[in-house]
Amino acid sequence: MPQNLASLTELSTLEALIDAEGVDGLLAALDDALARTPADTRVLHEDGPTVGPRTLGVLRKAVTLDADFLREHPEAIFQCLYNRLRWYDAPDAARHFSVTGQGPWDDPEAHLHQLAAWWRRQRESSGGAPWVESLLPLRGALEGADVYLWHESQVLCAAFDATGTRLATGSYSDGSRADGNNVHVWDVATGKQLRVMEGHEMEVRGISWSPDGKQLASGSRAHEARVWDVETGEHLHLFRRQEGQVTSVAFSPDGTLLAVANLGWLIHLYDLNTGEKVRTLKGHQQSVLSVAFHPSGRWLVSGASDDTVRVWEVATGEQVARLDAQRSVSTVAFSPDGEWLAWADLDDVGVAETKTWQRVRGIQGGSRYSHVQWLGTSRLGLLGYDRLEVLDVKDGASVWSRHYSSDGHERGAAFSPDLKHFALTAVDGGVLLSQLDAPTPPRLLSEQHRVKHLWGRAEGALAVAMRMDGMLVIDAQGHVREPPPEANASNLHAWRFSGNDALAAYPVTSYLEDGWRRGIQLFDLTRLAPTMELTGKPLEGRDASRKMTMKQVMTFSPDTTLLAGTFELGVVRVWRVADGQLLHTLKGPEAPVTMVEFTPDGAYVVSGHEEPSRLQVHDVKTGRLVLDTQALMKPAVAYTAAARVPRIAVGRASGELELFDLTAGFRRVLQVSEEPVIAARLSEDGLRVAVCTLDDRVRLYEADTGRLMYEVQHPALPFLVAMEGDVLVTRSDDQKTRFFDLATGAPREVLNGNAEPDEVTRRAYWEVLSDEPVAFHRRMDTTPLARFHDSLEETIILRDGLVVARGLTVPDFLYVLKLHDASGGA
Repeated sequence: MPQNLASLTELSTLEALIDAEGVDGLLAALDDALARTPADTRVLHEDGPTVGPRTLGVLRKAVTLDADFLREHPEAIFQCLYNRLRWYDAPDAARHFSVTGQGPWDDPEAHLHQLAAWWRRQRESSGGAPWVESLLPLRGALEGADVYLWHESQVLCAAFDATGTRLATGSYSDGSRADGNNVHVWDVATGKQLRVMEGHEMEVRGISWSPDGKQLASGSRAHEARVWDVETGEHLHLFRRQEGQVTSVAFSPDGTLLAVANLGWLIHLYDLNTGEKVRTLKGHQQSVLSVAFHPSGRWLVSGASDDTVRVWEVATGEQVARLDAQRSVSTVAFSPDGEWLAWADLDDVGVAETKTWQRVRGIQGGSRYSHVQWLGTSRLGLLGYDRLEVLDVKDGASVWSRHYSSDGHERGAAFSPDLKHFALTAVDGGVLLSQLDAPTPPRLLSEQHRVKHLWGRAEGALAVAMRMDGMLVIDAQGHVREPPPEANASNLHAWRFSGNDALAAYPVTSYLEDGWRRGIQLFDLTRLAPTMELTGKPLEGRDASRKMTMKQVMTFSPDTTLLAGTFELGVVRVWRVADGQLLHTLKGPEAPVTMVEFTPDGAYVVSGHEEPSRLQVHDVKTGRLVLDTQALMKPAVAYTAAARVPRIAVGRASGELELFDLTAGFRRVLQVSEEPVIAARLSEDGLRVAVCTLDDRVRLYEADTGRLMYEVQHPALPFLVAMEGDVLVTRSDDQKTRFFDLATGAPREVLNGNAEPDEVTRRAYWEVLSDEPVAFHRRMDTTPLARFHDSLEETIILRDGLVVARGLTVPDFLYVLKLHDASGGA
């Protein structure tokens, strides 16, 4: 039975359709209803908003944006649609966007956010299933022609075929992902991937279509160029051993020759019938960055980092012209009629006549350009630092422009020969494909302010998101505040938070009369303002002021009354937080301190010294050295403390594990393995200790007796371990999280992705991170509570299920999410 406007804006209908017919069936139903619904149709839902055909169009785009995720998790249809629609035209969305003219929230018929709220009320009244709410707008326009073509990693180049119906892209997928799958072909009309060419194992920097569209050429950082059959993906030619990275490739107009430019100052011409090199063009004094054939095939033009544009006779290899530029020339292009040559210069676009090879003018635009392409014979398509432009060649007037948020990385651009589409590459792997005549959707401000670090406590009250240009503070209710610039002097140094979330601390460096002085700044998290700076004159011989790469470490005591930290070599200082009084100066080996912690009861300070591989324990009250012992410090500290008793364990490179009772002074050394002990974890009562070793084993011991309870041959190297109840949890270097029976060591379950064992066993909510969409779990529950459609690089889960995260799919994008259980609350 065909669906209509009324039924397709009912949440129950959408859920039933995707459950029965999948994403494609749902999209087909929306398309059918759109085709049958007159533009002026309006339907008023009882207790809900008025909807129209535009509603169906936005719903369709929202489903399309999350289609891949919904194919795997159709149960998340409400979550995906709510998170898209809620932020589309709501009045409070305006502050998150930059827009020229009116935004969707200014439309008199703005109703999508009302539709989302109506669905939410319906869902919560019936209990509903757990879900993840986004408290900030997500990337992706719900109206307009913008489509993102997602790759595994950064994309540097793109090119349309002669018909404008296909787009080729060159990317770089590193070894942790689909290495080698770096040439892609896409259908422009649908945004579907048509082909992936497998072979290049480093980033592809140049790509070109043959004139007939049957072949594709690509050049990579691996000093090679390849030619592919587009229809089959077959590899036709491989031109190895270029003198440097291949930067640009170009087919001759008749498709018989391929020009290959590289960073080794040379251009090679290859016969594509025989695969043989025809000749080499020599003359540039630095790296060749771009090449293009004249439409006649007689000449080849090249641009290089020697600040020149050179023209070559293809038949002889003779240089026939040289044009000097004011900067490195990374892009050159001939007009389709062959009468003009253009390239990007310092502050303009250089244009020369091909009859005389003389520069005749410079065209000023609104930016410095890194891509020049002729659009017919009278216009130029250009890529600037933060905009795409089309300029009229005669008067330099801007015919069209599209701003974008610069991410500070190299980008590539392409314009289709039919003058309908453009493509913009990006470091996050999302190639923007859109139409030149389509309206520009509002720009999301957060795309311009990428997050570099997140700091906060698990189940704490707030987190700090650090950007290159400042910071944001996000509390457990999802409120985002931006302190004044003068409130933050930490740059990108790590923050540490007190247990009550009243204070934070971070390293600072000040210039005084006697030179640079390191210190620790206390920061009031309620007022968002610095309070006092903890510093002092370094001990003789311990000054680290010139070691600017030395990391400072610090930590608050469990009761927040003390702070222990470093700013000099091998010295830990302990201050009273209330008044900044220095209580102890604890000397260790004259090398950087790489770890400082208080024991769970706050009675001792534990410090790690990486270079001499030493771990020291001092009594907080007296400052007395209690323990000085060998310990594995790198790549991580093999140290653990029991939560409820004064017992610690220390692993060593020798394969030994030392157990030490702090109050009694009793110590026991176990020879665990011939390989280094890389991680250890005491149970909270201190009665058992789990040990990870470099021989891929996990062993469980009785701490009081030293008796080995069992040994597990781990499938991969385990480097984190925790235990709780009847379960032992590990994380290993094959990106998996494993669960074992604590009593026997028998395997129970394996999760694909990385989870922190301590958070699995102790936190109300925890997450599994991988290249896949993130999965959130309840404490000790291996069945996901809910999933979110993007993959995440870093997360902090605050109290009440508030998640602050940094994106992986969209690198460094800030997410603020709320976990909801089935009752509708967190």
